[in-house]
Amino acid sequence: YSKKNPVFMRVLAFRKRLRTSKTKGAKIMRTEPLMNLTYQPGRDGMMYPELQISTDVQTDRMPAGKFGSLWKEYMMEKHPHRLSELVALGKINEMIQQVNREAEKRKEELVQQFLVTQPMPETEDTMGRAGHLAMIMREAEENVTNEVVLKIR
Repeated sequence: YSKKNPVFMRVLAFRKRLRTSKTKGAKIMRTEPLMNLTYQPGRDGMMYPELQISTDVQTDRMPAGKFGSLWKEYMMEKHPHRLSELVALGKINEMIQQVNREAEKRKEELVQQFLVTQPMPETEDTMGRAGHLAMIMREAEENVTNEVVLKIR
């Protein structure tokens, strides 16, 4: 490196300041961790931190569910700042569970309504009845996705 190189000169100046600051009562850098974490061994033998997102351990361990996962994906794509806010507040898992519960409840209501308006066929054909019920379930899930899941909260 040449002494005429400005980048080289800045590196030298930084090193000099670093050496002198150590000797002139500079603050000592903190060595203890910011958070004390507990670790749990995984199946692969590695140690994984036990992270908790909310204040309720039970909520953190519950699976998200189909509609909760869809809502989370929607929020990550369309409203990432609101999602980050929920994570920072420790409310993300509670909200995911709430969305999933509301969506499942609405889906059951819609299935019952659709069965009233489009009753099961009076036939011995099991595949026909299963197909009819599958069509009703798809319609209900599509409606629930638009009514409940794809909403900012």
